[in-house]
Amino acid sequence: MLTKIFIVAFTLLGGFRILHFAKNRIHSSIGLKHHLSYILPSLELFSWIVFFIWVARLIYKSGNYFTIISIGVVLVLLSVPLFILLRDFIFGIFLKFQNKVNEGSFIEIEEIKGQIKKAGYLRLDIEDNHGNLNSITYNSIRSKIISHYGMNPHLEKVVLEFSFPDTIKLNQIIPWLKIQVMNTPWVAVSQAPIIEDVKTENSKLKIKVGAYTLNKSYLENIKNLVEAHITNLN
Repeated sequence: MLTKIFIVAFTLLGGFRILHFAKNRIHSSIGLKHHLSYILPSLELFSWIVFFIWVARLIYKSGNYFTIISIGVVLVLLSVPLFILLRDFIFGIFLKFQNKVNEGSFIEIEEIKGQIKKAGYLRLDIEDNHGNLNSITYNSIRSKIISHYGMNPHLEKVVLEFSFPDTIKLNQIIPWLKIQVMNTPWVAVSQAPIIEDVKTENSKLKIKVGAYTLNKSYLENIKNLVEAHITNLN
């Protein structure tokens, strides 16, 4: 009996991890990914509820009352943390269903504003313009006002190129560079800067960054301001 329970549990756990991994890797429309972001967690929750009902029925039919009492005691002890986890999980599905917490979008929740880096099962990770990551549980934001930054159709994309010594660490300079570009007054906060290209040439690390602005004429202003910070960095 225990072997059967463990096999089914690992099959459920592994199967849904594979589905979530596939969802993040497949190239599909934004709409499809949004629907999958709440359909898969809902399906997983339903599957685990059915699994626990099946396990309870299996143990009850076996007549092993010591096991039933033991499981009952464990569930009572874990009732509060389980309730908190389940509450955040369900509110997360509800917010995703309402299209309020899409990954990559820019939102403002009272005093916290920035880009949603990850919309997980239980919490939301928001990165502000300074690169700080704020982690918020879904239950804590369910009754708060969530404001979205709209995408201006008149925004134009510019590509800026910056040079650094090739000895600099790439995983440190890229986040720093994106923050510096975003913090210039001419770049739209509704669209995060994008790393277009990274290459090493003549002992220099050259990084191209795509950013969105109201007018392409601001390119030199953005570049000059960021390069001033690069000079201070060196």
